[in-house]
Amino acid sequence: MLDELEIIRKIKAGDTNSYALLVERYHRPLLAYIFKIISDKDLVEDIGQEVFFNVYRSLNNFDENKGVPFSAWIFAAARNRCMTVLRQRQNRAPIDDLNEIEFLVDGRKNPEEHLLEREEMIAVRASLQQIPEPYKKTILMSLEGSSLEKIAASQSITLGTVKSRLFRAKERVKILVGAYLGCKGNIT
Repeated sequence: MLDELEIIRKIKAGDTNSYALLVERYHRPLLAYIFKIISDKDLVEDIGQEVFFNVYRSLNNFDENKGVPFSAWIFAAARNRCMTVLRQRQNRAPIDDLNEIEFLVDGRKNPEEHLLEREEMIAVRASLQQIPEPYKKTILMSLEGSSLEKIAASQSITLGTVKSRLFRAKERVKILVGAYLGCKGNIT
């Protein structure tokens, strides 16, 4: 089996058929990753093809000497494409929500602030999908308004365990949201 960097060098040297080896290697994991973000099985394959095509076109920009793994590069490209698709999907949503109409009428927020809020919500939703159980169930129940006692009772765990899971889930969400939004540090 050829080393990844060796394959990339061959492609850069003009061996376009070697790209099939990279596609074969990353096809399934990349589509699974895209599905985690998009949650729309009808779009996954299309986005995957776009990502593979775009990565192939920009492969000359990949510097194998920087020490960044190709996998990180292609998954970052997939994340960026998914976020673009999610933004476009949100921007096409009809304005039938009462909050949307209030925003337009009284102008409490400017359009830029509103768009940033939407992007953050998309990132939070996508991040929540990636939280592993049992943390995911705990944070979702909390977000739905369940008390800590109710969460503990429904999962047959102690109050301390609920607090610990909730803390860890929130920390993981902060990290994931930061990654989605391309930020470093804490997200509030």
